Amino acid sequence: MQQAYMGAPNGAPPATRANAPAIDPNDKPNMEEAIFEEEIDYILDYLKLPKWLHPTAEKFEYSPFAPGKRIRMNLIPLILMLVLPWAAFILTCSISAFKPKYLYPEIVDATIVILVVIWLLSIPFAVWARWSFTEPTWYTYLAVVLGIGVIAGPPCGGFIFKNLMEPYYRVLDLKTIHKVDVGVERGDTMLDAGIVDFVKDNYLDEMRSWHFKHHTVYCVAPIVTSRSDGPKTGSYDFWAVGKDCCSTTSADFRCGAWGHPHGNKAIRATSDEDLPNYRLAVQQAETMYGVVSANPVFFKWSSDPEAEVKSWEEKGYRNFLFFAVSSLVASVLLLTIAAWRFAWLGRALSQSDLQAPPIRYQGVYYGNTGAP
Repeated sequence: MQQAYMGAPNGAPPATRANAPAIDPNDKPNMEEAIFEEEIDYILDYLKLPKWLHPTAEKFEYSPFAPGKRIRMNLIPLILMLVLPWAAFILTCSISAFKPKYLYPEIVDATIVILVVIWLLSIPFAVWARWSFTEPTWYTYLAVVLGIGVIAGPPCGGFIFKNLMEPYYRVLDLKTIHKVDVGVERGDTMLDAGIVDFVKDNYLDEMRSWHFKHHTVYCVAPIVTSRSDGPKTGSYDFWAVGKDCCSTTSADFRCGAWGHPHGNKAIRATSDEDLPNYRLAVQQAETMYGVVSANPVFFKWSSDPEAEVKSWEEKGYRNFLFFAVSSLVASVLLLTIAAWRFAWLGRALSQSDLQAPPIRYQGVYYGNTGAP
C-alpha cells in the first residue's frame, strides 16, 4: 500500500531519485546548493525546529562543520585558542605574585577586575554566536577556557606572593644591622631592622619560651645575653619566633636554627597575620616567667639569613614557572580534546550515516520512499 505524503500533489506518492528531475552533474554550483538545501530540510524536519531558528543554506555553505564536507581546521584559530587563555593565566598570576602586587596592589586588583569583566562579556557573545552561526564552538570554548585562566591566575599568584615574595620584598626594604647586643638595645630602636647579626654572647633562652595556640601553635623565646641576668633596659624586647615548632605543655623551643652552633643571626618576622599572635604568646610568657617586654620585635633565628632570604625569591620564581608550565599543558590538553570533538560534529550529521526518511527538495522527495 502506497503511503500519502503531505505536500505531494493530489496525495500522490513522492518522486524517487529514479523519476525525480535530474540535476546536471556538470552544473556543480547548483548541485552543491541542492545538496545543502536537502540537508537543511532534512535536519529541520527531523528536529522539528521552530521557523525562527532555521539556519540558511549560506551558513551551511561556509561552515567547516557542514554535513558531508571534509572538515578543515584553520591553524590560526587553534593557536589563538591555545595562547589566549594561557596568556590570561600568566598575566593574572604574574601581577598577583611579584613586584606589581607589592608596589601597586590597587592597580593590580583593578586590572584583574577588568579582565574578569571582559571574560563575563564574552559569555553573552558566545551565546549570541551559538544562535547566529553554525560554527559557534570556538566562541563557546574560548569563553570557558578564558574564564578558567582569569579565575585561576590570581589564587596561584596570591599563594606565591603571600608565602614567598611578600616576605622577601619586605625584608629587602629593611636594613641589615650588625653587632646588635640585646643586653643594651631597646626594641623600638630596631623597628627598621630586616636582618640582624647579634653579638656572640647573645643566645636563645629556650627555658623561658612559650606559645599561643590558635589553630596554629605560635612559639616565642627571648633572645638574651650571657653577661648578666637580664637586659640593662629591664625589658625583654627581642624574641625568636616560629610556628608549630614547640611543645604546648612545657618550655621547648625548636624553631629555625635553634641548635646551630653559629646561629646568632635572625630575619625579621613581617607577616601581618602572625605578628598579633606572637604578641599574645609574649604576653603569656610575661605572666608565666615574670618578665617585661615593652617593645617586642620578632625574628626568625637563622644561621645564614642572606641565603635564606634569597631562597625565597628563587622558590617564588620556581613556583611561578611550575604554574606556567602546568597551565600550558592543561591548555594543550583541553584544546586537543576540543579539536578532536569538533572534528566529528559534521560527520555525525552525514546523510550516509543516518537512516532517515526521504528528503524533500522543491516539492520533490528523494531517497527512501518506502516503495518496494
